[in-house]
Amino acid sequence: MQKLIILRGTPSSGKSTIAKKLRDFEQKIAWLKVDNFKDFFDEDASSALQYVNELAIATLKYLFDQGFSVIMEGVFQDQKYITLATEVAKKKDIQYKVYELECSLKTLLKRDRNRAGVKEGYRKPLGNEVIIHLFNILKENSWEGAEKLNTEQLSLEECVEVVKKELGVD
Repeated sequence: MQKLIILRGTPSSGKSTIAKKLRDFEQKIAWLKVDNFKDFFDEDASSALQYVNELAIATLKYLFDQGFSVIMEGVFQDQKYITLATEVAKKKDIQYKVYELECSLKTLLKRDRNRAGVKEGYRKPLGNEVIIHLFNILKENSWEGAEKLNTEQLSLEECVEVVKKELGVD
């Protein structure tokens, strides 16, 4: 049975880390990282977010048509794209669940400085200003019906198990 899992959260909240653990080609579970589409437009794609999100929705439709369950993750500053993704699932009679990943601002700032690639030098931290800005947007803008998943209180393995249970996989 196909499913849509949406992981919404501030950068460094654990979205990608959880999604990577869940993707599985053999079980037809795809990871759809919305941020990956930003590079199509510009290094700072903030002015192109509409196109980034619309491209992600088009890709979601394609993956569903190919029989995949999808772990879709992003910040989703504009909630309308969560709504559009869930509407795509509803039209295809696919169950969905939205998780909002939470943790303290202090932990997010620390994780941002220690993200994969930062120490190796091929990635820069987003920086305090960006993390604080997005943290405040999401704090004030919860998606109705989302289940909270605290990635600071739960271990990575526990978070993965919560989502696995929703997906119905071992």
